[in-house]
Amino acid sequence: MDGLLNQKQAEPQIDPKDQEQHDIFVANGVTIIHNEKTSDMLIKQILKAEDKVEAVANATLNVVRKLEDSATANKIKLANEVLIYGANELMGEIIAIAEAAGMEPMTDEEKEHAYSLATSKYIDAAVKTGKITPEQLQQMGEQAKQTPDGQKIVQQQSEGQPAMSEQAPPAPPAQPVMEQGV
Repeated sequence: MDGLLNQKQAEPQIDPKDQEQHDIFVANGVTIIHNEKTSDMLIKQILKAEDKVEAVANATLNVVRKLEDSATANKIKLANEVLIYGANELMGEIIAIAEAAGMEPMTDEEKEHAYSLATSKYIDAAVKTGKITPEQLQQMGEQAKQTPDGQKIVQQQSEGQPAMSEQAPPAPPAQPVMEQGV
């Protein structure tokens, strides 16, 4: 399974102590995505959408929210990096099933935009509900700069090139929790 971040460019920076949590998060997400009922619903929503980028972002966000809700119910803290890289991998899986079902293949730019859009929507909701404080948001922005996409954005800014205006660096939610068996 290959996520959207280029694995050859940089391996995910998941703390070894969080690796098992990451693996469980991704496995539970893949189970949700490939559930016949869920899969059919996701594919229909994406294929009939006028904007496939937004549809993929929303589908990913829905899966991540399901995982987060069940995690919250089980009081298991989820590391930010687990969510960043796990959501990335799950979005890659959603794109793969949608393309297999007939969606026109997405460009790398569309994939990056979908990931940024999902991240922005997640953060908006988390800030509005008080899940993320302004301090945590600033800390997440710093963490996001460490992801391969974040590094590209920082590099472009330091070279005097404008940052990708449509794209915010991926940022994780503040300390969500994850269920062991979704």
